[in-house]
Amino acid sequence: MLVDVHCHLYEFREDEISSFLGKVLIVGVAEDFESSLKLIEYSKRYSITPCVGLHPWLVKDEKAVEEARRILEFFDDVKCLGEIGLDSRFVPQTIDLQRKVFEVFLEKASRDDLVVNLHSPGAWREVYKLLRKWRIKKALFHWYTGPLDLINEIVSSGYYISINPAVRIKVKHQKVVEKTPLEKMLTESDGPYKYRTLYLTPLLVPQLVEDIARILKVEKGIVEETIYENFKALFKD
Repeated sequence: MLVDVHCHLYEFREDEISSFLGKVLIVGVAEDFESSLKLIEYSKRYSITPCVGLHPWLVKDEKAVEEARRILEFFDDVKCLGEIGLDSRFVPQTIDLQRKVFEVFLEKASRDDLVVNLHSPGAWREVYKLLRKWRIKKALFHWYTGPLDLINEIVSSGYYISINPAVRIKVKHQKVVEKTPLEKMLTESDGPYKYRTLYLTPLLVPQLVEDIARILKVEKGIVEETIYENFKALFKD
């Protein structure tokens, strides 16, 4: 089976959702309380893996800390937190508050052994250090374009890195594929999102698998099978 481990499913139209469900296994990520609620509702209708969380871009004032706590209290039995993390590249002005919110989620993830689905632009190394501080066991660095020398530390800690269809046109992301062991790699769309000439959706995952196979010079079937096993190891074990 093909896998999309980071998808904003609630932003797609119903007809779009029906076009890729059954073809791609979906891990849905949320941005706030309302989108978390939608994903949980979707998970009752569709065979998806839901995550709940508060996106760093939406952390704007102290109320965000309370919203994070509300999300965790309301969705106490969820198995994955996301999209959560830090962003010092696009929203550096709120980084201190982002840290407060992020640690609310990390405390919960550490206590209940949850998966964290991470947003980390500009803060890759800090996010990694916080995972180690909180003894997080299950983590995914989504659309990784961070330092290449950090990849070995990430995967050595048992964490995963997901590759986006942007790898077709983004040279740095291609280098990430080259540096990341296939046994610690996953695929994602981050859809629905327009990136340069690409409209990112789960339907791009088949081509993404081919791109990864080409870069690594391995058979497409091996890439697909290994990534499916990685998906089960992170989200199903």
